[in-house]
Amino acid sequence: MLSILIPVYNYNIVSLVEEIQTQTTALQIPFELLAFEDGSKSRLNEQNKQINLLSGCMFKELEVNIGRSAIRNLLAQNAQYEQLLFVDAGSYPKKKTFIKEYLTSFHEDVVIGGMTNLDKPPSKPYKLRWLYTKKRESNFKNGKVFCSSNFLIKKSVIQAHPFDENIKKYGCEDVLFFTDLKKHDISITYIDNPVIHDSEDSADSFIFKTENAIENLVILIASGKLSTNAYRLTQIYEGLQKLKLDMLVAFIFSKSKPLLKRNFRSSSPSILLFDFYRLGYYCSIINKR
Repeated sequence: MLSILIPVYNYNIVSLVEEIQTQTTALQIPFELLAFEDGSKSRLNEQNKQINLLSGCMFKELEVNIGRSAIRNLLAQNAQYEQLLFVDAGSYPKKKTFIKEYLTSFHEDVVIGGMTNLDKPPSKPYKLRWLYTKKRESNFKNGKVFCSSNFLIKKSVIQAHPFDENIKKYGCEDVLFFTDLKKHDISITYIDNPVIHDSEDSADSFIFKTENAIENLVILIASGKLSTNAYRLTQIYEGLQKLKLDMLVAFIFSKSKPLLKRNFRSSSPSILLFDFYRLGYYCSIINKR
């Protein structure tokens, strides 16, 4: 009936798996839980191996890193059931009825449960990631955010429209995936059944990932795989370009980058400044091409 699929990289997922396995077992439905570790060679994998002792669960280490898109496709290929529930490492179900609430959506092609933040903000330098989840990623209703951290999909759908494995670095693989589904008239349903992001990315780590995502975005738009309408960021850039202000934004960004990063590492990071950082980084890359 249900295959629960968890892509992992250098993370202890024991508590996540235990919670999901407990919830699913209580429902008395046929299920499997597959967790594939993407070749990190992390010492945390020794702890993750205890997952294999749980009924219906399997933890497997890959010999090499294949990337965020490829590991999701591999999990789907290895799943035995038609209903696939993807849950990311670094998250945790908000509700004790997390699995149960997905059962009523099995008739849908794709269902996004969304993501939310921890109730209590962490201390610096982790607060930026928490704030971004709260202000930008939790607003998933009405199709505003594509979230691959927590979604249900039919195996037949993902096999026909897999994740693009040309994307190796962090970022945009989820937007490209869901955008492709919409292009093929596959309906995407949103429900209020979020996972909680653990916010364990430091400011520097999150900035690095964000820059990777923006670099991917530039490539995907240049190749025609994504349109400029896919992101609010690129829509704003187009407006700046028409006003011939894009180079000015790139210049201001280059001069203010150290000060911006100092703010992001602080106990009071500004999400608006982070929005500017993303826009400025995008402008600077485009102007170098």
